Amino acid sequence: MLDFDDHEKNAPHDPTTVFLWATTFEIGLGLIALIVGWIIGPDARELLPQLSNDSVGLLLWQILIGCAASLPMVALVALLLRLPFEPIREITRLSEDDTMKALLRLTPIELIVISACAGVGEELLFRGWLLPFLAGGSNVLEQPTIAIGASIIGSSILFGLVHPITKLYVVLAGFMGVYFAFLMLATGSLLIPIATHACYDAIQLLIASRQSRQQPSQIKR
Repeated sequence: MLDFDDHEKNAPHDPTTVFLWATTFEIGLGLIALIVGWIIGPDARELLPQLSNDSVGLLLWQILIGCAASLPMVALVALLLRLPFEPIREITRLSEDDTMKALLRLTPIELIVISACAGVGEELLFRGWLLPFLAGGSNVLEQPTIAIGASIIGSSILFGLVHPITKLYVVLAGFMGVYFAFLMLATGSLLIPIATHACYDAIQLLIASRQSRQQPSQIKR
């Protein structure tokens, strides 16, 4: 999930600046999660599979599962955007924002890079550190049921609140946070929601970029 709202209102609306700002911001979130986890715990890295020659197959399999898990989200959002309600139209009008126009003029590779940074950075922070922190430790499923539920709800609410694009978008982001949390807890791996998050963002951005380029009024980069 990407948020280009208040922080970018005063930024130059050119594609290169938006790309650098977005990647730096998302990577920064991940670094915050790792630093805070290292200082006070829990460590988000404990929820990631270990990287070794023997684990390459497992890593690729988990990434594939994560990408597949993004497809229901894409389908549900596509159906939702067809509904004739004003809150829905507010979301569809986001493409008219100057920053979003600059973002959608980026190349497909650049959009995928931003999406990957968002998946890694935001999942490290919200599911990798915040959720276990609220639950009381990295072994979330070993905590009391009420602590697990509270950690899922709390981290998902905060996840929604950091995407204040529209009121409905906040709610949608919150529900997506619950979905990402379920994926992590069900599989025991943070890599799967990272892949799901990144793949979802990439699909949405690539679709929006293609649609914007088909508009006659689209300004070339």
